[in-house]
Amino acid sequence: QGGMGAVYKAEHIRMGKALALKILRGDFAKEEGAVDRFRAEAQIVSRLSHPHTIAVFDFGEIEDGSGFYLAMEYVPGKDLSVVLRESGKLPETRVGELGQQILGSLAEAHDAGIVHRDVKPGNVMLMQTRSGEDYVKVLDFGIAKLRDEKPAPALSTTSAGAIVGTPNYLAPEQARGDAL
Repeated sequence: QGGMGAVYKAEHIRMGKALALKILRGDFAKEEGAVDRFRAEAQIVSRLSHPHTIAVFDFGEIEDGSGFYLAMEYVPGKDLSVVLRESGKLPETRVGELGQQILGSLAEAHDAGIVHRDVKPGNVMLMQTRSGEDYVKVLDFGIAKLRDEKPAPALSTTSAGAIVGTPNYLAPEQARGDAL
């Protein structure tokens, strides 16, 4: 669960396949610009195809009008913040391998003119391959920006006053409202 809503593990009935379903809370859906940001996340991530970037399959409004949904691939594992909390300091070689995967995802996004704006351990899912190797997926492009868009104001906020992004992980230029 996050500021905008919650993510659930669901099953695609016709395919019999697990997927993640991100639901934009109904009260947040009334927030100015929230639906546009949610829709933008679906459009932005659908442009990306890197193996270390979460895949988005569908976006829409819940039939009863209680909110919006984003259907994406289900990633079994733990987010990097949990791994760090449980394991403590990671060996340099493991950090290097994780970093290469994360940077590969972000490089494809940057090549497409997309800046994530909320890269943090909680937005990196870590799962294990069959051979026991780490495999990363970068998640949550919900506040990503296209480089051609005008910069956000310093510590941009929603109309309710919530900071857009995670303050401890903001890039200095993002906090100042400079070009990203």
